[in-house]
Amino acid sequence: MSVSVNTIKRLMAVLIGVFAITYFISLNMENHYIILNTKWLSNDFLFAISGGTFASLVVVLVCEIIKYRQIKIATEGALFSYLANLYGQFLIIKGNCTRTLKSHNIVSDNLIQSTCDNSMMLVDYINGIDYSPYCKNNIIKDILDQFKKEKYSTLKNVLISFANLRIAIREDSIILLQQGKRDIVTSDCRNTQGTLNKIKSQTSTILIYLDQIISQIDNGLQNKYNWQSLKKTMDTYQDNLETKTLADYMNEDLVVF
Repeated sequence: MSVSVNTIKRLMAVLIGVFAITYFISLNMENHYIILNTKWLSNDFLFAISGGTFASLVVVLVCEIIKYRQIKIATEGALFSYLANLYGQFLIIKGNCTRTLKSHNIVSDNLIQSTCDNSMMLVDYINGIDYSPYCKNNIIKDILDQFKKEKYSTLKNVLISFANLRIAIREDSIILLQQGKRDIVTSDCRNTQGTLNKIKSQTSTILIYLDQIISQIDNGLQNKYNWQSLKKTMDTYQDNLETKTLADYMNEDLVVF
């Protein structure tokens, strides 16, 4: 995207220069500042060349502007999509932790692993976005720059730290075995419970941050994606989601495609 902006700026500079030359030649044709009507060169010839060049540059500039707008709109759409999906992934992590803590059931190793992997991928996608609008004072660019400078590494480190849930489960399993009990780790076990609560707390903070920047981006785009409505739908779905047990699954009817 930055290449397109630089191209437009260069074209505009050249266009202004060619316009100035064309304008001077037209004045010279009227006032004869410089005598150019020789056997091999004339004002009419120079005016035709400069005028044609100017017209061609106008066409090229218009095409570049159209291309720039298309790339800009696509980039903004991709940024919003990645951030909204990232919000959804952290919402799933929080929901899984909340439901597991309430259920007092067995905690699986991969409770949040796949969601963390998806979040890692989305964070990298956002960090790789090239967004360089023509105007420097742009709220979306400011938010993205801040994300890259300050939040990218923080989010990566937080997601990596979520792997401690597996470690907590292993440690609780060892403690149960040392106590002569079956190594069935539930959300009531000390290490696992503490880790789930910490992950839930960190995720809540991240969700607040994501909601803020997505709202600012959507406002900057004149509420193009209606984030508040989408967020409400996502929150409601997660709040009402119920964890199904093995017995529930066994009693379900087969899904026919």
